[in-house]
Amino acid sequence: MVIPSYRSGRGLFRCLESVYAQSTKVRFEVVVVDSSPENIGPSIHRAFPEARFIPLAERTLSGRARSIGAERAGGRILFFTDADCEVDSGWMDSLLEAHRNGYSVAGGSIENGTPHSYVGTAEYLLEFNEMNPFAESKPVRALPSCNLSADRSVFERVGAFPDFLKGEDTIFCERAADAGFRILFKPDARIRHHNRTDLGRFLQNQTALGEGANETRRRVKRHGAFLIQMPFLVSLIPVYRTWAVGKRLWLSSRRLFTDYVFHYPLILLGLFYYTWGFIRGPHRSGLSTESACRKRSSD
Repeated sequence: MVIPSYRSGRGLFRCLESVYAQSTKVRFEVVVVDSSPENIGPSIHRAFPEARFIPLAERTLSGRARSIGAERAGGRILFFTDADCEVDSGWMDSLLEAHRNGYSVAGGSIENGTPHSYVGTAEYLLEFNEMNPFAESKPVRALPSCNLSADRSVFERVGAFPDFLKGEDTIFCERAADAGFRILFKPDARIRHHNRTDLGRFLQNQTALGEGANETRRRVKRHGAFLIQMPFLVSLIPVYRTWAVGKRLWLSSRRLFTDYVFHYPLILLGLFYYTWGFIRGPHRSGLSTESACRKRSSD
């Protein structure tokens, strides 16, 4: 199991506690790839002596950190979650069942880890509505990396996660689907995601998600790719996503749909910031460190 980390604080310890509480009888290893400026290795080793800790010398985006962890991890099935998540005790066994049934990539549902926060719930409903616990199990083309497992053969065929700020998991999964690998969404493989509860950080994240959405559609055949060729339609993103997210939640859970209506004023603001991110994505640096890495290697 690979967990990328950057200044994760108590969240990383909470995540590791849930990982080591797995009810599985399968042996597994945990690899933490951390690029924090502080040396948290000793405290990790004291609390979780079995965990492998890989410190990185400079700030590394999550996609690259996951790829480093995947390269150094053993085993045929690679599991991924994030430091701001907690996994259920049966999470690993549930995903392993999907692999035994012939799926090369699998992932599960995401619960709201900040249900008492207005901002946190708005972020949850916007970012993870497709993977809510009430959604049906079905084959899909993409899953978020905070709740993901993949056979090592997928990496050998399509390569590692691309090194982007947002959307690297979507690109990885879409490439896997295009290569013929089967991907399953399995809602009983649950995790809890601790969302941002600060308004400024929420809006910043929505902007980054919009930037990532633009980048993914430039690289893979993702729904909405036509917006790249017809940018005059980008202004309709808030309208379309209002309808799409609302419909998805209505069909999944009336309770979640009620939460959606109650939080819609902030959700709408978030949609405007998402749209702004989609517009400025191609013009902003810092979305990826791949170009910087290539430049350093050529010097």
